[in-house]
Amino acid sequence: RMTKVLGIVLPVGLMLASCSQSLEIGDQTEGTQGQLAFKLDSKTDFIVNTRALQESSYKNVDNYTVVVTDKDGTEKLNCKYSEVVSKMPLTLPIGGYSVKAYYGKESAASRDEFYVVGTEHGTIKANQKESVMVTCTPTCGRISVAFASDMDTYFSDYNVTFTGTEALGTNTIAWLKGETEPWYVKLKEDTAGESINFTITTTTKDEYLNGNKEQVTTKNGTFKLSRNKAYKMNINTSYNPSGTGNVDIEVTIDETTNDKYVDIEVPVEWL
Repeated sequence: RMTKVLGIVLPVGLMLASCSQSLEIGDQTEGTQGQLAFKLDSKTDFIVNTRALQESSYKNVDNYTVVVTDKDGTEKLNCKYSEVVSKMPLTLPIGGYSVKAYYGKESAASRDEFYVVGTEHGTIKANQKESVMVTCTPTCGRISVAFASDMDTYFSDYNVTFTGTEALGTNTIAWLKGETEPWYVKLKEDTAGESINFTITTTTKDEYLNGNKEQVTTKNGTFKLSRNKAYKMNINTSYNPSGTGNVDIEVTIDETTNDKYVDIEVPVEWL
């Protein structure tokens, strides 16, 4: 965003607001302070860029905001990492401290943003230097859907809806026919991940209906999502001209961040 200012002189304090520092070094005496140096590492393992979002920006730690607080929770530094590098090591009062780094914005589900955060706690000792690494990871998992190229042969319309995570609650997100942008879904901080429910709705073309088969059918299932992992739902067709029902769909889940193709057991039933 570009802001144009005409004929306005900003106070110096406002001009420096992007990097606030309150270390009160002059009030410290020898033996009551130490030093803190830290580095950031972004463990954002998503591997593709989209039209809506450049995931590479999340790997650039210079984009991250860093907040340092002391043992009393008082904010001592609030800067972009690109600005704070030149200020290290920081002089802080002895005692506990916290370093938090973050980038992006957290939503229950979004196609154009997600949130990455990391926090480290420790203790500043008198006349010593404390060095720490702050590792930042996304608070979401990524979902995409790949419809087989022949879906349009058998179905006039089709889509997938998702629900069931704690953040989504009773709300749903949808992947419509022809869409390509992935969803970033907020997940609980749980190594076991969260289950997400899906419903695939298809409208079969008249020429592929057989017997008592309904024209609009739904297929339900669930699979696990974990933070900082990407999941692709592959939806393929199955056509048997001589059988009853004729057209069916098959679902597999591809965990692309593991760089391998994985078939996950998906409980599925026709309604």
